[in-house]
Amino acid sequence: MKKFLLTLNRDLDTIKDAVDFNRDYGFYFNHSLQLKSEAVSNLEIAILYLEDRRFYHHKGFEVRSILRALNRLVRQGKINGISTIDQQIVRIATGRFERSFARKAREIILACILNLHLSKRSLFDYYVHNAYLGYRMQGCEVASRKIFGLRACELDENQASFIASLFPLPFPKAVYLKYINSGLFPLADPHDLIAFAENIAPLWSGRMKYRLQIAKQAYGFKFRSLWIR
Repeated sequence: MKKFLLTLNRDLDTIKDAVDFNRDYGFYFNHSLQLKSEAVSNLEIAILYLEDRRFYHHKGFEVRSILRALNRLVRQGKINGISTIDQQIVRIATGRFERSFARKAREIILACILNLHLSKRSLFDYYVHNAYLGYRMQGCEVASRKIFGLRACELDENQASFIASLFPLPFPKAVYLKYINSGLFPLADPHDLIAFAENIAPLWSGRMKYRLQIAKQAYGFKFRSLWIR
């Protein structure tokens, strides 16, 4: 138990330092999504819709996500989509991705503790700028520039939906290398990019096409709140 608590405390310090650094030095990385703004960009709306619609209301853990995951297990024979954004932040900051009950339990505990120490906005900002979105793409700002040649705050609804869809389906290396050497960069329409990738990564393209359709529903979805806290 003592070893577990020491590890927990060490991980908590690591995550807090990482989130604080992202918040304090975002200007250094040229982040275009404003941390202290109450305006919500197309990209942020799409990410919240796809990844964690109740992010601003739960405290790091969602019973509903467990129920949804169990429903998928019964219907599809696989379990996924159980983690909140807070729990994914723990994974990114600590670099622990192994699949085990102990790791998941520690992840949930740390996610709940983080909500006592840091604002939801700073947590969300860390997530969107540090998640792995594809080959040489860490965070939405890098992905937006490398794929569309635009800042994250400049994406239209279709482009934002595409970038948000990369969180579970990172941009493949083979597609990226072909794309930047094709002379087509930057394509403005995500559908053209998906069509371009069909012969290179057909499985990824098919899943992205489906994911993109779901993401577009975000702009008509009535969130309980998107206000920054």
